[in-house]
Amino acid sequence: KMTYTEELLVKADEVIPRVAFDDFINDSNAKVMIDVRQHNELKESGTVHGSIHVPKGVIEFRLNNNDDISFDTSVYVFCAIGVRSAIAGYNLKKVGYKKVFNLVGFQDILDQGAKKKSLI
Repeated sequence: KMTYTEELLVKADEVIPRVAFDDFINDSNAKVMIDVRQHNELKESGTVHGSIHVPKGVIEFRLNNNDDISFDTSVYVFCAIGVRSAIAGYNLKKVGYKKVFNLVGFQDILDQGAKKKSLI
């Protein structure tokens, strides 16, 4: 039997497309890239240049209170390997964000040519 997280991941993967970094770059819509990992992970590894940091646990609330990010904004999420970002994306979809995409894992994005940004 699948765990709750595994079941949620299956559902999330059905509704949140996994996309490439190029999809983010070529998206002409208003867009935002969000690192949903924990702060200590960003301190250890850095993050992707141009992304904002909103941990998975608070993302629905944080974006809802951000006037710059509307329900029509393209929201691209990533984490370490793509599990938390899938679930974060699913939660965003549930609260009304229409265009949500999973960039999957931090290293994947760097491998696709994104620039790394260190937290000083």
